[in-house]
Amino acid sequence: MNIEAIAKTCHEANRAYCQAIGDHSQPAWEDAPDWQRDSAINGVKFHLADPRATPENSHESWLRQKEAEGWSYGPVKNPETKEHPCFVPYEELPTSQKAKDYIFRSVVHAMAPVSHNTAVGETKQFRKDLDEVLQRLKLSSIPTGPAPCRGSRERSLAVTKIQEAIMWLGMDLKDLNEPNPYPQSYDPASPKIEPTADGLKL
Repeated sequence: MNIEAIAKTCHEANRAYCQAIGDHSQPAWEDAPDWQRDSAINGVKFHLADPRATPENSHESWLRQKEAEGWSYGPVKNPETKEHPCFVPYEELPTSQKAKDYIFRSVVHAMAPVSHNTAVGETKQFRKDLDEVLQRLKLSSIPTGPAPCRGSRERSLAVTKIQEAIMWLGMDLKDLNEPNPYPQSYDPASPKIEPTADGLKL
């Protein structure tokens, strides 16, 4: 599940909550203006980047974004004049508005594992696919015949670049908060040389 799908769910959950408290001004995701969609998407990115962020942190991030876009306080939300009644410090929000930040955060956290696991699985599959190509290329690069291209400098460079791609995808797994794919690589007490921990040959 991608970020926009999570943002859509957050938006619809917020719209349902607004309707429950008598606010019927929120459009469906498909009818929402770009600025409103972008706001939801940015909110999802904020919580994915910092899972420990609180509802108050979420509002502060939203406030900074609105300020950067030229919004200010107004008693009624007005996209034309860029005024918003929630353009105040978190502690000044009424409880009914603070609830929106709790709902948003909860939806992101509930759906994030699906998105996270998909990204991890895809990255690991990319590494496996690249490793298969790498092994075929290595075999085809062995200079066993008169053809000069079999052990050429260009093929050696191709091998190196594919190895680098696999390595960088391993770093991407670390960015996705996966355990270190090279757990003993920095341990001088260990004689093990391991570019990967997922069965790739490199």
